[in-house]
Amino acid sequence: MQRRRLQIIVTLVAVALLGTGCFSAPGGRSPAGGVAQPAGPPQDGGIFRYSLPSDARSLDPQAQSSFNTHVAIGSTYSKLVDFDTGPDVPYGSPQLEGDLAEKWGPSDEGRTWTFNLRHGVRFHDKPPVNGREFTADDVLCTMQRIRELPGHQLNLISMVQDISAPDPYTVVFRLAEPYAEFDQNMANHFMWILPCEGTRGEFDLNTTAIGTGPFVLDKWERDRERVLSANPNYYREGTPHMAGVHVSIVPDQASAIAALRTGQVDYLSPLTLDKAQVDRIMSQDSSLQLNEEQGLTQVRLYMNQEREPFDDVRVRRAVAMAIDREGMLSTIRAGGSLSGPVTPTLFGGLAPEESARLQPHDPEQARRLLAEAGYPNGFSVRMILTDGYGETVVREAQWAQQDLAEVGIQVELDLQDYATYFTESFAGKNYDMGFGLQTPMLAADEYLSTEWVSDGARNWYGINDPELDRMITAQRGMLDQSARLQALVDIQRYILENVSNPVPLYVYNSPSILAPYVHDAYPHPDYGTRHQIDMWLGPDAPGRS
Repeated sequence: MQRRRLQIIVTLVAVALLGTGCFSAPGGRSPAGGVAQPAGPPQDGGIFRYSLPSDARSLDPQAQSSFNTHVAIGSTYSKLVDFDTGPDVPYGSPQLEGDLAEKWGPSDEGRTWTFNLRHGVRFHDKPPVNGREFTADDVLCTMQRIRELPGHQLNLISMVQDISAPDPYTVVFRLAEPYAEFDQNMANHFMWILPCEGTRGEFDLNTTAIGTGPFVLDKWERDRERVLSANPNYYREGTPHMAGVHVSIVPDQASAIAALRTGQVDYLSPLTLDKAQVDRIMSQDSSLQLNEEQGLTQVRLYMNQEREPFDDVRVRRAVAMAIDREGMLSTIRAGGSLSGPVTPTLFGGLAPEESARLQPHDPEQARRLLAEAGYPNGFSVRMILTDGYGETVVREAQWAQQDLAEVGIQVELDLQDYATYFTESFAGKNYDMGFGLQTPMLAADEYLSTEWVSDGARNWYGINDPELDRMITAQRGMLDQSARLQALVDIQRYILENVSNPVPLYVYNSPSILAPYVHDAYPHPDYGTRHQIDMWLGPDAPGRS
């Protein structure tokens, strides 16, 4: 069906530089998304340069859940364990490797988890930490601060009853109940380990990052640039290969693309590109490397259930049935798949066919549900969104606006800068309806326990369903994988039929482009940039001059 262009009523709210969305970290995977060809042994040196459309408001990873913050500090801090990456590891694999911990594992039927820490790991040589050795005390300080804030990490350790350090290189977590994925929680892109000096306020975590990661943050000029240099004392000998990383903030999409073409940057992120631009750029320079891996980021529409008319599930179901998800995906994005509440590629995620069956595009049924709820002529509503996720998301919101109009729901789009949208409007529940992207969470329970549990850290929708709380809590303690899989499927069916909020539309392929001289770039779809340890630049890289 040919779609007409709708006029958008836009409210500009304190417009700042563009914010950013929820995407995998900078770096490509391989030419054309295929199998990377060996380029010889890594060569040390050179500066990896890329741009992003916006910057972090703060570098404190426990106070901010935004992509901007976590990608800014993702190679500066470390975690106990992290996701493995490399040429032989599938993109987005849940396979773990040790980071600050050498060994780890459960005992007492999954109620106790012990992490044995590496010896000799040192923090960056910056005051007041001054290159001292990392110990178990830093883990205790970090976890205590998570409990005190409390922030978005709290759900990831909510099952922990007690944390102890029997010696400087051992940390023991005792859980209230068995939890099979606790190590996955520790690998989450929010679980950076801070030095005690930072948690005690001896330096400002908002403006300074002092960690144990492969790169040291030397300079940060907000909304301008970040300059990082290789950590000379990084625990993994011989890495990182690159001498540093330089990130420039370039809000203008055309300028970012021109910078790649003229050799001023080495990478274009998915925030900068849509399918038409990718096709055009690659047709002009076939030497560039194209990454089109399917990400975990969901496109979503969501409603505030604490406000009328969205306190009625019939209205929420009508909204879900009004959206032509398949048409939107095939027209606007460069590929992807329909999604349920949990991303389909994760353990426990619904198959796209099941998501389509439970959440069909059915405008006629949507109009019937609205009439049953007392809105036979529909209603008018304002929907928040941000251009900080890029222009493509604005186009998707326009599509949803037209679909909703066809069932009688007249939507006014309220375009906000990212900081206002994310903090004041979305997280502050200061909205009626919203449209945007969701963090690429890395496990089914993280989605469910943070967003759909009544007291979830990211339940910004007003969801309060005791039966759903019970179901989500019960699956966390299931050690039998087949039983847990069925429980996760049942939970998502319940959400789509009885809660219908937020409305998951789809996950999409994220095209990004790398210069031909960038090698061994194998990122994970989390927010970290630890994969930059293994990246290296060929002799013709401008960053070597």
